[in-house]
Amino acid sequence: MATDLTERVQELAEARNVPESEILEQALERGVEDLWVDLILSRYVNDELDRKTAIELVGRDRVKRAERELSVVEDDVRWGLDA
Repeated sequence: MATDLTERVQELAEARNVPESEILEQALERGVEDLWVDLILSRYVNDELDRKTAIELVGRDRVKRAERELSVVEDDVRWGLDA
């Protein structure tokens, strides 16, 4: 697995004509951003954060998507309980 990762980093660096360290930095930034968004949305759907604040932190589109996904899960649970 480490070899695959190393090879991917090398290939990305070559394709973009940038140092491997830049690829790793971008990957870390993207990963932290994804984790941050997940944390904010989790807090929002668990009523630990209000909607306005969640929108300010991660944007309206992400909050609306989380609401739709939560609604679908809730519908599935209700359907399962009624079946």
